[in-house]
Amino acid sequence: GIQTQSWSPLAHQRSLLDDPVATGVAQAHGVTPSQAVLRWHVQLGSIPIPKSASVSRQRQNLDVFGFELTVAEVEAMSSLESGRLWGGDPETNEEF
Repeated sequence: GIQTQSWSPLAHQRSLLDDPVATGVAQAHGVTPSQAVLRWHVQLGSIPIPKSASVSRQRQNLDVFGFELTVAEVEAMSSLESGRLWGGDPETNEEF
């Protein structure tokens, strides 16, 4: 019964939103790459927690339930995973 949270799910230190896989999936659904990535998180069963100071972007980030990624698209997005980002091992990394 554990839910996984995805903090900084848009990988602000990496150009994930410019990746051809993310942009291609977004284009196929008529959404932004951010929305495609957030939808991918939702379909994997995690809870994405994106950060944005922009009200319009916050609304856009919430608008990920009007489309669904195909199994192939989820697999393609999952293939972008490259291990822990920036050495954030929870056993050794303290952010607070």
